[in-house]
Order: sequence, then structure tokens, then C-alpha cells
Amino acid sequence: MGSMGPEVRVKGEPERVVNFWRLANLVFVNNAELPEDMGNVTLNCRYVYRAPFKVPDLAKKYGNLTLTYAAQLHIAVIEVDAETWQPKILAYAAVDDCGRAINPRIVEGQVHGATAHGIGAALMEHCAYDAEGNLLASTFSDYTPITAVNMPDLLYGHIETPSPFSYNGAKGMGEGGAAPVHTVCAALQDAVASRNIFINDSHNTGSSLFDAYHVAESGEGFQSVRVESRGAK
Repeated sequence: MGSMGPEVRVKGEPERVVNFWRLANLVFVNNAELPEDMGNVTLNCRYVYRAPFKVPDLAKKYGNLTLTYAAQLHIAVIEVDAETWQPKILAYAAVDDCGRAINPRIVEGQVHGATAHGIGAALMEHCAYDAEGNLLASTFSDYTPITAVNMPDLLYGHIETPSPFSYNGAKGMGEGGAAPVHTVCAALQDAVASRNIFINDSHNTGSSLFDAYHVAESGEGFQSVRVESRGAK
């Protein structure tokens, strides 16, 4: 370490020395000072870790191309109103396993945020268009974004199954936004299955359930149904 910061020296020749900023300047800015026979010089190095994977079995359609599968379990208790067909989440729980949680508080926040996004997509937030291609949800009053006001209480749990591949046992995290979509859809399917209604869309509202009912049924009454359904990421 010289007076001008870190230096590069030639072993045994103390007079041949250049500090890091001068070396970077030669390579990236004043490279005309470099000898012509040096060709292209760079200080950038790139290394790519190659995981111990094999090409997936195309016949069996089976393979593993990631080291850090994370897992989540979501459970929803949903009630469908007998008159309005409006679905309501009575209880919601999410349990995640992202391996070794480096910062448990951030992990919990990611689960809360991702769950809110998923519930919003499943029951509230929807960009619908009419036959002419006009956006019907042009304001937040029509779009109905999910907020702390319409977000149900969330029961949260966390377990740790360390990854055998990462040096600290951590896996991926923050990708649980899809779990609430099929959890909510599965709960709704259980609620309306007795009415011969098949949930085939990832977004459902009281209006869409009401329309589906009249398509599938001849007009019989419908009793409020409380269901519990599980969905896993």
C-alpha cells in the first residue's frame, strides 16, 4: 500500500510500480499509452458458477434446474354471500420455507406483500375491457386496489429447511404472489361446486360468480357456504 493507495508492483523491482487508479486510467481511458502489441486489455473478470445439474429427462419430462426451491402453504377460509354472491375472506394463513432466513423480519414482510398482491389479483384488481377495447377500470375507484383497509388479517408462520446447495442454507424468497391466486380460486371452487359452477378464471368477483351461477343453474336458491381450502406454491 503506497501513499497514493493500493499499488501493483513487479517483484524484485521496487521502482516498477503503478497504483490502481493509474492502472484503471491506462486501460479504460488513456489506452493509447499502452504498447501496440498488447491487443485488447481489460480489468474485468467474469465467473459463472456451474451447478451440478444434468439435462432434464425429456421422455419423463422430469428434471431439476434450480438449487433453491422455496415453498409456501396458503390456507383460506372464504364465505360467499347468499344474495350478492360477493366472496369474503374470513381467515387467511400463510406459512413459508425459504431455507435459512437471513433477515426474518424482511421475509415476513415479503410474505405479507406477496399475499396482498395475490389476493388483490384474485378478488379485486382487474383490468377489464369492453367489446370495443375500452378499459373499464380507468380509475382506482373501478380498479379497486388492495390496501390495508380491504386486506384480511394474515396469520403468518415460518419454518426453515436449509438448502444443501447454498453456502448459508438460504433459498429464494419474495415470489409467493401466485399462491393466493389459486388458493382463493380453490376455496371458491369448493364453495360453488354444488351449484355445478366451474371456476376457470384466476379473477373472480361477486358479479362473475353471479353470472356463472345463472349459466349453470336454473335459478334455485343458494346458501352461504364457508369453506377451507389449501394451496401450495
